[in-house]
Amino acid sequence: MELGRAVERYLEVAQAFGRPMPLRDFGVSREELELAFSAWEEDYQIHRHFELLPADGNAGETASPSYEINGQLYTAIIIKETIRDVFS
Repeated sequence: MELGRAVERYLEVAQAFGRPMPLRDFGVSREELELAFSAWEEDYQIHRHFELLPADGNAGETASPSYEINGQLYTAIIIKETIRDVFS
């Protein structure tokens, strides 16, 4: 998954920056999502523009699936509008 496409998809689903979006809504395989976000999370120039929301250990059956990103489990993301700085 390319970063630009991920941001486009985020805006399609969340409708605005700063809103949480389940990671499953990116519509890519678990492996692809975990690899991409693990790389982006390690890159300060990218990571500072988003917040990964941790999995809730007490969530019920309707909870979003969790994804392992650099050894931690997350279910959602918030992307900040400042991500546009990466593309300028």
